[in-house]
Amino acid sequence: MTRRISLAMTLLTGLLVIAMSIPLVVVFRSYQYDRLSLGLERDALVISGDLGSIPPAQWPALVNSYESRTGVRVTVVDAQSKVLTDSEGATVGSDFQRTEMASALKGGIAAGVRYSTTLSTELRYVAVPIKDGSQVIGAVRLSVPETEVQQDVRALVYALITILALVLIAALLASWGLARALSRPLARLTDGAARVGENPSARVGNVKGPREVQNVADALDETAGKLDAMLDRSRAVAADASHHLRTPLAAMRLRLETIADTAGSPETVAQAEAAMLEVDRLARRVDQVLALATAETAAENVIVDVGESAHTRTIDWEGLASERGITLLCDYVAAPVRTPIGEVERILDELVGNALDYAQSQVRIDVTDDGQRVRLEVRDDGPGIPPDERERVFTRFTRGSQSIPGGTGLGLALVRQAALASGGDVKIVDSETGACFEVSWPSLAESEVQ
Repeated sequence: MTRRISLAMTLLTGLLVIAMSIPLVVVFRSYQYDRLSLGLERDALVISGDLGSIPPAQWPALVNSYESRTGVRVTVVDAQSKVLTDSEGATVGSDFQRTEMASALKGGIAAGVRYSTTLSTELRYVAVPIKDGSQVIGAVRLSVPETEVQQDVRALVYALITILALVLIAALLASWGLARALSRPLARLTDGAARVGENPSARVGNVKGPREVQNVADALDETAGKLDAMLDRSRAVAADASHHLRTPLAAMRLRLETIADTAGSPETVAQAEAAMLEVDRLARRVDQVLALATAETAAENVIVDVGESAHTRTIDWEGLASERGITLLCDYVAAPVRTPIGEVERILDELVGNALDYAQSQVRIDVTDDGQRVRLEVRDDGPGIPPDERERVFTRFTRGSQSIPGGTGLGLALVRQAALASGGDVKIVDSETGACFEVSWPSLAESEVQ
């Protein structure tokens, strides 16, 4: 935003400077030419008056003094256009037939610009008569090559352009400073909002900026306070629900175990054991629902080694895998990620438990880290998932066409929600046999792990 504001303000200032400078330069140039012409005419009249009031013997000193001060050539002729004195050394007594001199000798004032064949350049001149009373006794001409006049005007124009460029640079610096002053409070507001997004108990606080920005910060803090209170209530409700649901289920399982142990009829024992399996399945579903309800309320992210977690969970699942005649393999490397507490273990349990339900003979867990992404792959050699169902099975309460009876369609939804909560993602990738689930997280730099 800083660059956009400063660029826009500089562009606007530049357009204004250009719009002002073009007519200003034109007017200034015209003014300089007019000022030079009027100055020459004024000086010519003053010199003419001075020459008419002093003896001719003093004219060369006056003429040479004026040229030394101004650099303007002064030529004085008599009534017959013979040179009486010339500041640039024209021969005294030589003819000086010039149109402007002829006009001056007739009593008029001649001023203008003409081409000089002797100088091969444009010449700016003023010629006025020298009078003794009412009688014209000669004429004086002040002249300067137009190139010198143009150089003077050009120097002044360059000075004006330099001033305008400095104004433009000053406008750029001022706009940059103003943009920075506006963007810094917004940057602090953005950082504060990001902190609130990561942890609802955090607050934006004072952003030290315009009142409007502070009002937004206060509104965010108020919203964060309400959200934090809602999350606290959700955690409390989840904890109460966990207690009130698990306790009856545990009591029910104990009663079923007692019935199975004391029943005399094999049919009653079978029914009790089947009921215990349903209780266990119901307990797992309760855990899944509670996990979905609380997955986005985790207050702290920690660094977890996905490889070590996969190895540990493999050991925990080996007993069940062995009972079902399934080989459980794990190939892993150290792969730290930042994730809410317990999310990696929850993902592993859901994916491994799901794979064991569908595998024919083998479940394989692989953990890799290529420096950009940490990847956890859980694959089985079961019936697999059709490509057109691979995205849909992550929706809550949705089950695939190859799913076995008894499920609720919550496990994979929990996996995706847990992965997203830690900045990762999950998808089903192609596999030669069965299904292969890939969960990935951003890799951590060494400085973050240490």
